[in-house]
Amino acid sequence: MKLAGQLVAFGKRCSGTEAYRKQSEFIAEEARAAGANVLFQDFRKQTAKGGILFRNIIAEVKGREDRFVIVSTHCDLKDLGELAFEGANDGASGTALLLEMMRALERGGRKLPVTVRFVFFDGEECMIAYSESDGLFGSRHYAQSMNAADRKACLGVINVDMVGDRDLLVTVPRNGDDGLAGQVLAAAGAAGYGAYFVRSAQVVLDDHVPFLEQGIPAVNLIDFDYGPANSYWHTDADSMDKISAESLEIVGNTVFRAIWHIKK
Repeated sequence: MKLAGQLVAFGKRCSGTEAYRKQSEFIAEEARAAGANVLFQDFRKQTAKGGILFRNIIAEVKGREDRFVIVSTHCDLKDLGELAFEGANDGASGTALLLEMMRALERGGRKLPVTVRFVFFDGEECMIAYSESDGLFGSRHYAQSMNAADRKACLGVINVDMVGDRDLLVTVPRNGDDGLAGQVLAAAGAAGYGAYFVRSAQVVLDDHVPFLEQGIPAVNLIDFDYGPANSYWHTDADSMDKISAESLEIVGNTVFRAIWHIKK
């Protein structure tokens, strides 16, 4: 929770802003302190709001072999103008979770069975309306920049988004790899968290989609029922008091278990 609060404190960390740049440096520092190898992936795209310099942050933790799993989230904030929008759940929760997962690995001293690339995407939020040229900027750029060797070595992508809700119910949308979805749900059940995870018939456009388009197994873990009738989403109600450390722990432990038992 402390990490989520530190991220929120950067303010309007929208793509291309100074606040986003400072947040990206904070994420990199925290990841390096946890023993990850970190690099920035900077790229410029023309958007509905003009040219923007985007920045993905990639933090790799070596496992016992070079084949890897991508665990990802988005760390940009939706630009809602003058609205006092914190994005505690929509942006900060997933970002804090990935950082805390790296910290836990460092504290535990246990080597992962495979390498994990923790990737923080910029530009998940659309400028106007989601389309082939608006939204998912960071994940599209990353997925399309993977070479043949990377695509072959990647065992799958687990993307998390809006996973801090105090009233947690994580859905695994229909548009995801069935095998990987089954592994995540089995991991949740084995950890005693089965009541918090369900497979959904809904199709969700999120940062897992560009990987599916590249033929890479990917799933999305998202709680898209945030507040009554999803009323907290993209409003000033998305604040620190609406998220909990327990929810982040449930999702983090589930993702860890899925990685440890991933079918190669």
